Amino acid sequence: MMNTELLQQLIQKSVAQEQQTGQLHQVLQQRLETVERIVQLPEIEALERLYEFVVRYIEQVPQMLEDLHHGAVEAGLLHYVSPILEVVDGFFMAPPEELNEVSGLPALMNEAFLAHRLFEEVNDTYIMRVGQPMIPFDMTMSNVIVHSLIGEPFANELEQVVMVAAKGIFGENKAYEGNDKFLAFMDKKENDNLVKIAQSWPCMSTQMGLDNHLQFA
Repeated sequence: MMNTELLQQLIQKSVAQEQQTGQLHQVLQQRLETVERIVQLPEIEALERLYEFVVRYIEQVPQMLEDLHHGAVEAGLLHYVSPILEVVDGFFMAPPEELNEVSGLPALMNEAFLAHRLFEEVNDTYIMRVGQPMIPFDMTMSNVIVHSLIGEPFANELEQVVMVAAKGIFGENKAYEGNDKFLAFMDKKENDNLVKIAQSWPCMSTQMGLDNHLQFA
């Protein structure tokens, strides 16, 4: 389990530094028009609303990690969740080389994107192999917004980092397939720990009033 308290302190420190440096605000200002093609931003203080969204996107990671850890411990299945937590820990505590050129909140935004996209890939994998998501929480829209804020081609490079990480977690590991205890854990009717957990993770883009211009099937 990663030290989420340390991560929370890092986030708080970076938010405080942003007041002096304005690093993230500069990034968001440059990407404002791109984001407006995806979501409807408020006419007044659009930049600040987008900034609040990104900070909450970052802050959501340690909370999700704690909730996942507790849910897995209660179900006696930390074995299945630990590899995911360890990879996300590495994203923040030992960032990939691709992230070395940025600092402050922009760096944390990139790292949070890696984490959220990995969670999304984990869900896709579990849906394909087990028939339902590990985390009943839709991150698609929020990740699309942050992808556009990071910008291409760099965002696509980060997507490749996620793909490699997901392959490392799931590549040849099929221990959960056919495991009765694991399947019971994934059955919402028998064990809804993660369903209850996810109720504290509302869709961020919707909650913050960022109406979607895109349509997802």
